Amino acid sequence: MKKSDKWRDLGDVGAVGIEFVLSMLFGWYVGHWLDVRYFGDRGWATFIGASFGIAAAFKAIYDASQRARRRLEEIEREERDRADRNDDDAGR
Repeated sequence: MKKSDKWRDLGDVGAVGIEFVLSMLFGWYVGHWLDVRYFGDRGWATFIGASFGIAAAFKAIYDASQRARRRLEEIEREERDRADRNDDDAGR
C-alpha cells in the first residue's frame, strides 16, 4: 500500500464522521425552522427533520462501508495479480 493510500483512507474515515454529524444537524435545523415558521412550534417537524437527518447519517456510513469494501477488493486483486506475476517469473 502506498503512503498516499493511507492518507486517503484516513481522510475517508474523517469525512464520514463529519458527514454523520452534519447530516443530523441539518435535518434537525430544517425541521426546527419549519416547525417555528409554519407549524406553531409543536415539535413534529423537528422530529421528522431529525429523523431524516439520522437516516441520511446512517446512509453515509453505509456508503462509506461500501467504498471501503470495494477498495479492499481492489487491493486484494492487485496483490493476487502481483503474486501471479512473481510465480510466472520464478517458473521461467
